[in-house]
Amino acid sequence: MTQQSDTTPGSVGQAYDVFTDVGATAALGGNIHVGYWDDDQDVPMTEATDHLTDLVAGHLALRPDQELLDVGCGNGVPALRIAGAHGVRVTGITVSRQQLTQASELANGSDARGRASFLFADAMNLPFDDGSFDGAWAIESLLHMPDQAAALAEIHRVVRPGGRLVIADLCQREPFTGDGRTLLDGMLHMYEIAGINTPDEHRARLAEAGWRLLELSDIGERVRASYGHASAAFRELAASLDAPAAEQITAAADLMEAFGKHPHTGYVLITAQRS
Repeated sequence: MTQQSDTTPGSVGQAYDVFTDVGATAALGGNIHVGYWDDDQDVPMTEATDHLTDLVAGHLALRPDQELLDVGCGNGVPALRIAGAHGVRVTGITVSRQQLTQASELANGSDARGRASFLFADAMNLPFDDGSFDGAWAIESLLHMPDQAAALAEIHRVVRPGGRLVIADLCQREPFTGDGRTLLDGMLHMYEIAGINTPDEHRARLAEAGWRLLELSDIGERVRASYGHASAAFRELAASLDAPAAEQITAAADLMEAFGKHPHTGYVLITAQRS
């Protein structure tokens, strides 16, 4: 795993606070993760990101009244969507104070209120008893954690035997080299990413933490349109900001667009089970 050594839960939280403050979440249509497109590339970003949430839910084998953990809940939109659609209870955790406020406010106005709650917590040191949850998911959150093995072990600890973990995350199909490595380093720095795994590294870390891998698929071509949609939204947002913020958002857009076009940029959907 290409690692950025100075990434911490605090620095990740601060980065998401900034993106929330400048309106990046709204620019992306409400979700803070990639979208999934079938054959129609003209589907709006909001619909495509909800589609990815639904794919994650579909791999969790959900039953009503289960207790689920959303690891890196963002603004709470996926948790509320899954709780409302499947009649489960969701606890979401985040290291961003701004996202925590946003998620709690959304929950108060949602039909799923009472089935979703959110708290400030670090996935590498979860504040829950052993076996507290029937399952868990992590959408684009593991890549921010400097010790993914510790996070996966903690999730394993708090999920009951037989429970599932579904991960949706970036991957390097092959290690980035040359100009690609420069591009990757820029992404790690700009987005406070601790590291992006290869598929084999994902498999190894899951096994190390005690998870039994059920499925790992590279759905990168189905999510690739996300980078163009997001970079266009960021550039439109930059036009409404003052100079320092506009420069940062424009730089983020440029990096995202280039990263999305690189052939080694993949995206994994993983299902694992607690033994």
